[in-house]
Amino acid sequence: MDIDAWLSRHGPAVGEGILESPVAAAFVSFVRRYAEDVVDLIEVRVAEDRQFVVLDFQTGRPQHSECDIRRVERIGVCFLAEDGMPFIFMLRPDFPDTEHQQLTIEGSPRAICIDDRPWGEARLTWTHAELVQRILSWFSRAIRGELHDARQPIDPVLSGSPLNFLIPRNMLIGADERDLVGVYENNHQRTLRVLPIQAHQGGLDNMDPVSVVAYQVAPECMTRMMFAPNNLASLGEVLEVRGIDLFKDLRNRLSEWVKEGKGAAWRLNALFVIIVEMPIISPSGERQDGTDLRAYVTEKSAGDLAVALGVAFPSRSAKEGSEVGYVPAVVSTDSSDAIRNLVVRVAEVHYEFDRTTATQLTGRSEEDLRRVVMVGAGAIGSHVSDCLVREGRFSWTVVDDDFLLPHNLARHTGRSADVTKNKAELVANKLNAIYDNRPSIANAIGANLFSGEPERSLIDESLLEADIVLDASASVPVGRFLSDHDATARRASIFFTPSGDGAVLLIEPSDRSCKLRDLEAQYLALVAADDRLSDHLSNPKQSFAYTGACRAITNMIAESRVLVLSGLVSSALGDAIDQSSGTITIWSVQNDGVINAISSVPKPVITATWNNWSVSIDQSVVNQIMKMRSEHLPNETGGVLLGVVDIPSKRVHIVLAASAPPGSEETPSGFVRGTCGVREHLDQVSELTGGQVRYVGEWHSHPQRAGTQPSNVDLVQIDWLATLFEMEALPALMVIAGDQDVSVIFAGINISMIDDKSSVGVV
Repeated sequence: MDIDAWLSRHGPAVGEGILESPVAAAFVSFVRRYAEDVVDLIEVRVAEDRQFVVLDFQTGRPQHSECDIRRVERIGVCFLAEDGMPFIFMLRPDFPDTEHQQLTIEGSPRAICIDDRPWGEARLTWTHAELVQRILSWFSRAIRGELHDARQPIDPVLSGSPLNFLIPRNMLIGADERDLVGVYENNHQRTLRVLPIQAHQGGLDNMDPVSVVAYQVAPECMTRMMFAPNNLASLGEVLEVRGIDLFKDLRNRLSEWVKEGKGAAWRLNALFVIIVEMPIISPSGERQDGTDLRAYVTEKSAGDLAVALGVAFPSRSAKEGSEVGYVPAVVSTDSSDAIRNLVVRVAEVHYEFDRTTATQLTGRSEEDLRRVVMVGAGAIGSHVSDCLVREGRFSWTVVDDDFLLPHNLARHTGRSADVTKNKAELVANKLNAIYDNRPSIANAIGANLFSGEPERSLIDESLLEADIVLDASASVPVGRFLSDHDATARRASIFFTPSGDGAVLLIEPSDRSCKLRDLEAQYLALVAADDRLSDHLSNPKQSFAYTGACRAITNMIAESRVLVLSGLVSSALGDAIDQSSGTITIWSVQNDGVINAISSVPKPVITATWNNWSVSIDQSVVNQIMKMRSEHLPNETGGVLLGVVDIPSKRVHIVLAASAPPGSEETPSGFVRGTCGVREHLDQVSELTGGQVRYVGEWHSHPQRAGTQPSNVDLVQIDWLATLFEMEALPALMVIAGDQDVSVIFAGINISMIDDKSSVGVV
């Protein structure tokens, strides 16, 4: 191109004192005083709306360069009259095509992109020295071949484009067969939300008919766009080198619309938009997440474009195509001049927020379509599900029979207008409203987990089809019911502590070798044993009565605390569910905002069943008992057992084995447990665990080379235990530790436990 002719359009060369822009004048002054070692001032030009400073720049080019950058490059710094971001034009006709260049109008020199920040942000720290440094940095990176961030589109969108399109990703498929409208958001003419005409609920004042034709550039055809097309002919040339014959395709499509007649009337008389999808390819040729989208908006309707392309004529009479406005051309005419005069404006295109975008923005490459049944749509359930959906996670079934009350708004995603609505339906609707997609990603079952038919069958069906079952009910019976259900789905449980200062995540291993019941027991053992959790399950110091009923009491938990804890739970749940191992994680938030986290890996569990009762003991408890036995040899030792009891389900889970209390008698031939401090210890554990862990029996060791069969003394004690526990409808329970294993004397049955196996023998 003729650089001198192009420069002449920016006014004549003038003296430096003629510069009217304070910014341009200050830049020239800076160059004169501080940058003459790298910059030579050639001339300045003044036009009506811009001022041009022409410079020769020392690029610092070494002997070898990755592209044709010369040691001295002539550039033009264009300062806009309204104090906009300066444009840097390369005033060499054969300047190389590189990444990180601006799109310019056809017939203009190349312009390099030295700053990817919005000008409103960049100008806060912008100085003349920084401008010079950024130009030098661009040359340095170009010389080394390091200009492009692999995640960026190769073709930057034309700076200053006033139009924005918002469109669902799936609407581009078959867009030319849809009747669409462009709804102007906020009553301005810059942003159009494109949607099917059937989905538009408003009037005609803020919308225009829109016709969309979409093209996708194949990845192997992707090259940087050099100039911004400003008419339909130049757009066709750009797409032609990318393997798309625009005019042949448009003639075929628009010809079919015209022949279709009345059925295509809306599209033919609509604003015509061409959208181009270009996969983002790194300079090394690797496909990146995301798509570079461009829209090219014509100033004519689709029917007028059909006329310009020579495949249609405007109707000339009331009878001839009156309902459409266009009739087919019998013979196509030469349209080269007509399409050259059809102006197109470039616009930014944004996909509506959907699961694909959510997944990409979270940094994951694959969409997570696993089915989750969440039981409980209260504070933690509503927030965690909202967070995970925004990360592209899961398809949801929400189960809850409760209704939103006014006090719930203090810590729920619901709003005032949602009061009295069923929580499950409310949360499901809010999850569906996050994405612009069909079909919906969430459905609701507004029923209690223990409901009768037909709700129970619907809940069971959902559980059996689920990949993950999430207990967000904060209900012990619900959690245990879900743990025992026949569904094969992996289980997880999330809840806040009573005081609202902590949150808990329990998630099973993927093989369910440790089930939700077991995780509950191990979690309670952790609370009882770790001094950092001494206040973990303590009752709140204050509560709020939301009606006069005796049970209408709720805890005082600030929404800010709920958001912090819900975010921690959501992040950990999303990460944990992608792993095969399970976890027990507890977070505590202090008043100063410091967060403490305690995590534990689920321990293997040994379980045996007899006479409809089952006893479980963690391998860690077995190891603890064997360790205490070893430390006291050759004497026998022992202590009390603590565990979690579920009488309706006839289950006992041993979670702790206490050491021998003071006053115990330990000899090589026997053990008599003392009583000093035992009651206090049991009361303390009960208080720490909210009454969930209690006394369940006794344990003691046998000497070396002795087995785990109960002795006569043991039989007397088991009879005493049976009498003691009979009052509470519980079985007697005793654990005996020997050289190789432990045995559980359980309701008169000797159960030998080694690692994860058990054998039962009659005493």
